[in-house]
Amino acid sequence: MKERILVAIDGSDNSLQALAEAVKLAEAIPSKLYLVNVQPSFHTIHTRLFIGENMIREYQTELFDKAAEPAVKYLEDRDVEYVVLMKVGDPVYQIAQLAEDLKAMYIVMGSRGMGLIRGTVLGSVSSGVLHETDIPMVIIPQKDK
Repeated sequence: MKERILVAIDGSDNSLQALAEAVKLAEAIPSKLYLVNVQPSFHTIHTRLFIGENMIREYQTELFDKAAEPAVKYLEDRDVEYVVLMKVGDPVYQIAQLAEDLKAMYIVMGSRGMGLIRGTVLGSVSSGVLHETDIPMVIIPQKDK
């Protein structure tokens, strides 16, 4: 049975660098990659008053497709088995919980992504996941341009 490696993707260059490292791991240790992108729920009282559930779901799917596209394109020419998943909610909780549910061998993610908070040494999501799970993590630092 193949091992499972969870890769958090968000469409950023840093998450693609993390995916490249995950592919190396998957080639060295026969593994299936589980790419996950976490979308905000948009379930606030104000959102529910003005926007229907179907419209929210369509928007989440649109954002997911945009975030997943570079990763899927990157994997097209690689001989690695993968699944792309969308989760909705808090990214820290969703990534940690999915890794636990999958019994992932590793979680691979970039240290910084497309989030609003920048300027910390370790991004808030990667730091949060690190503290939320006992599963070993590979965190790829953002390369300066």
